[in-house]
Order: sequence, then structure tokens, then C-alpha cells
Amino acid sequence: MNKNLINPKNFQQPILTKGNSLYELKKFLELMLIIRKTEQQLALAKEKGLIIGPVHLSVGQEAISVGISKNLKKTDRIFGNHRSHSHLLSLNPNFYKLFAEILGKKSGFSKGMGGSMHLYDKANGFYGSTPIVAGTVSLAVGAALAAKKSKFKSISVSYLGDGAIEEGVVHECFNLAKMLKLPILFVIENNLFASHMHIDLRQPSNSTARFAEAHGIPFKIIDGNNLAEIYKASEEAVMFCRENKGPYFIESLT
Repeated sequence: MNKNLINPKNFQQPILTKGNSLYELKKFLELMLIIRKTEQQLALAKEKGLIIGPVHLSVGQEAISVGISKNLKKTDRIFGNHRSHSHLLSLNPNFYKLFAEILGKKSGFSKGMGGSMHLYDKANGFYGSTPIVAGTVSLAVGAALAAKKSKFKSISVSYLGDGAIEEGVVHECFNLAKMLKLPILFVIENNLFASHMHIDLRQPSNSTARFAEAHGIPFKIIDGNNLAEIYKASEEAVMFCRENKGPYFIESLT
């Protein structure tokens, strides 16, 4: 990996937004702020004891899901992980419903029975999140197979972290997706940590894209905090999948 991508000191300059309209950029920023402020309020509520169950935040990673979701359709099938508030809200910014879910109310996304990590919003394409590490990756591959068999131009999206990529089932999924040319976009949110442990203590390389290369899956490594870059890269990746060319892999460093 380019070492520049994991050095925060290299990201002090304004990002280039050429090709994006001012209206579009404002909508991007508005959605990222909604997600950030929602998670900050969840953190405060947890600290005050208002939330009983666990709450896993993705503060600082909002640009990834926002940039990708703007290229998706409601007929696509998106799968999250245990840290999926942003994945859900980027498709449907109904934070009241998210608050209700996490507070155990019937008006929540999963009728108050799922909490922070069992989210579901089929109407907007979010087919679920789970606390099991890599638990939804195989489901996303299955959804991609269903999409291919249905002949519709819908795709599947699987969000996973650099820790989840160490699970064996993930590599089986990469292999199957490639062999069957399934329309699935694997999005690795590489924040360099799995729980408390840095990737350098777990893997011989700090990039996960080598696994895509091993399976012959086209990939891009991008700055996961550069929304313009994420939007452009995912636009190309989504089109690749939608045209039935097979799976695609985006590694977002964040």
C-alpha cells in the first residue's frame, strides 16, 4: 500500500471537488453531518445510561457510505456489519427511527427488538446488519446470486472491516463471487484496527486489497475520507457490477 494513505499528516489540504455540483456537495455534507450528530447523540445517551445494549459507532467514516449510497438504487441489496448506523442512514436519514430502535421502541427500524446492531430497512435497500464478524458477507453473495438469476440490473453491496477480512468465510465468498461473476461490490472500511489491535500486529501488510488480487477481483484503494474520490470510484464500481462483469472490491482507508 502507498504509505501516504495511512499518514494523517498528508490529509490537511482541501479535497478536489471538480465535477460535482455545489447542490450535490451540499447534500453530501448535510447527510454526513446528520450521521455524525446522530452518532454523537447516541454516544451521549449511552454514557448517561439511557441505552442498555451495546452501541458501536463509525464516527469519522461517514464519507464512505454517503459517497457509495448516492450511486445505489432502492432495488439494490446492501448488507452492513456491527457498525452500520452510517450504512443505514446514508440510504434513509430517518434518525428518529434509529433512535427509537436503539431505545427499544416499536417505532424503530426492527420494532425495537434489534438495537444498534440488528438493523433492517428493506424499503430502502438495507437488508440487514449483525454483530457477528463477517456474518453478512455470505448473505450479500447470496443476494448477488439471486439478483443475477432474476435478470434485473440490481447489485449487492457488502460492507466489512479489515478485521472481518481475516475470517475464512470471506475468502470463500470472494472465490464464489468471482467464479460465478456475481454483481457484488465488496467495500472494506479499513480503519487499521480490529477491536483494539492495529493491523500491523495482525497481518503482514496493512492493505487488504491483496486478497482481491489473489482472487482476480478488480479493485481500487482509495482515501476513505475523500468523499469526491469515494463517489467517483464507487460510481465506476457499481456500473461494473450492474453490467454483469462480476464482483468489484473497494478498499477505503479511513
